[in-house]
Amino acid sequence: MLKPLPNNSLVAERDRCSYADGDMSLTVWFDENDEIFAFELVFDLLLDEYAVRHTRGKLGKYLNVSEGELKPGRIQKQVLGSQNHYLPSSRLKSFEDRADNLPRKIREHISESLLRMIAEGEQTKIDD
Repeated sequence: MLKPLPNNSLVAERDRCSYADGDMSLTVWFDENDEIFAFELVFDLLLDEYAVRHTRGKLGKYLNVSEGELKPGRIQKQVLGSQNHYLPSSRLKSFEDRADNLPRKIREHISESLLRMIAEGEQTKIDD
């Protein structure tokens, strides 16, 4: 189950919230009207991670997460790949299986966004 994480940053709780369990993490950003502006949903934490990135008014992307380039004097950071992949329907089921603890507004928004991405991927055949 996705559970809320404490907000230990300078960003206010009403601007961003995060949830995680042992396999998935979710970060949601809100606009000034308290509407969902964007979200990032990461699957298969600590394994072969993939992330859905979605921003209002844009097509969502399903990208692999990899280790970034190590720069001298800096800590290594993960980066999102640039190749957009087809979002398998199993990712929607995986999210819905863990989303019971999420506020209804967030749960429904993300489920609808994932459904649209799956339908768009089938039409455009992203991986072909």
